[in-house]
Amino acid sequence: MNENTSNHIDAVERYYRRNTKAFLRLGENDGVPAIHIALWPEGTATVADAMEVSHRLILEQIEPLNLIRVADLGCGMGAALVYMDRHLSPEVELHGLTLGTPSIESSETSRIHIRHGDFHHADELLPPCTAAFCIEAIAHSNDPAKFFTAAARLMEKGGKLLIIDDVVMHTDAPSKSLATYRAHWLAPGVQPLDHIVQWANDAGFSLQSSQNLTPWIRLGRPRDHLIRWSRPLWSWLTQTSEYAKSLSGGDARQMCLQNGETEFRLLEFVRR
Repeated sequence: MNENTSNHIDAVERYYRRNTKAFLRLGENDGVPAIHIALWPEGTATVADAMEVSHRLILEQIEPLNLIRVADLGCGMGAALVYMDRHLSPEVELHGLTLGTPSIESSETSRIHIRHGDFHHADELLPPCTAAFCIEAIAHSNDPAKFFTAAARLMEKGGKLLIIDDVVMHTDAPSKSLATYRAHWLAPGVQPLDHIVQWANDAGFSLQSSQNLTPWIRLGRPRDHLIRWSRPLWSWLTQTSEYAKSLSGGDARQMCLQNGETEFRLLEFVRR
């Protein structure tokens, strides 16, 4: 690993170690120990249900496979693995890699194995898997090509890799909002969709489907308007406060989604 990559991974680890509890306490998650965005397809009744939509989408994609092992590459506190534990056959092993995030104590069942590790080296840290997924984690990669190479080495042929994350819908220079989002959320991996697909293809994956989930995000909530309106009053705090940077990055992310520069997508890859 080169020095720049190592320094970036260390920064991401510190970021989550210091801020995860605050994100859970102040965010919209209704007690679900996850910090990814809530999705509201028609019929979703509660915040808790909205927080598990991403988990359900992954489950629907991998359940038909002859599963032996499933890996969450960037599992955070392990909420998605706990969801899989409730819904998959008990013979399926569940593995997760996380950086700087405390795992859910109750998640350490006999078949859930969460360890500290960098997903750029997933193939060195985990046993071969039938399926793997990555929810709002590849955004933190400063070397997505290396992520896909490691994932390909981890995956059995014919296995699936599912990614749910923001992708850029052009290859032009980034807007100020996108640059702020990347910088303040340590998210250099928010890259053009065409580049993501090419990196995956080079590593041995084929794109099977791409679903735009952005319409299911509730953008412009009253809290979001308050943050945007008040931003000139507190933006100077981003020089010293990680939480202020988080608010600034979140607002910039919303602007990117609202103006169509990015979309929140579910990408389904199959290992050739």
